[in-house]
Amino acid sequence: MSQVLDGSNHSLENVVPAHDEFSYKPVPPTAVVGLALALFSFIALFGIIGLGIAVFGIVISLVSLFSISRSGGELGGKTVALAGVAISAFFLISGISYQSFVYAHEVPEGYQRLNFASDIAAKDFIQTDGVTRVNPDVMKMDKQKIFLKGYMYPTRQTENLKSFILVKDNGQCCFGGQPDAKDMILVEMQGDQHADFYAGLVSVAGEFLAEAPTQAGELKPVYQLKGTHFEQARTAY
Repeated sequence: MSQVLDGSNHSLENVVPAHDEFSYKPVPPTAVVGLALALFSFIALFGIIGLGIAVFGIVISLVSLFSISRSGGELGGKTVALAGVAISAFFLISGISYQSFVYAHEVPEGYQRLNFASDIAAKDFIQTDGVTRVNPDVMKMDKQKIFLKGYMYPTRQTENLKSFILVKDNGQCCFGGQPDAKDMILVEMQGDQHADFYAGLVSVAGEFLAEAPTQAGELKPVYQLKGTHFEQARTAY
């Protein structure tokens, strides 16, 4: 009888309690947040905001990994945190590569890229012998083929536009009053080219013309562009 009991006791000593075998380790919230950001960072392929989300996802996931490693086995979720780092890093690298490629190839061949705000709108008119003239830096681009981005000033017509006014930012096109004369370009599409109104950033290319400032008036820009290309901007910069 004692041998039976001894055998029973020996068997009981080798039984692992159920609560130890299936013990639960809490996952830090940062690991879950990091993974969510990682999954959402796929938009890094389409815009600069997505790149920021991917970077933030990497940081949050690394913070969770640090917390897990310092917990002495009390916290779980290492796989979740590692997945957050890996996915965010993948979309960050892919987004930078893709957007760099698009940026390098979005300008039509034979055209010069310009920044509307800094290369044109920031150049004030000058006074020479009491006459207002276009800034010499802008005059250098007269009759040159240029490529730039801006926002369409809204009008009643929204489709098949043969001409429209391009302004330097969406504050002027949508929320401001009368744009300054040097902050506008009259785009006139050439041949059978046309444009449909788009509230976001657009890209245009064509021959740039700098007229005399005295011709400017209400919604009558100083500058003109004989448009040959028009599309929604592929990049935001």
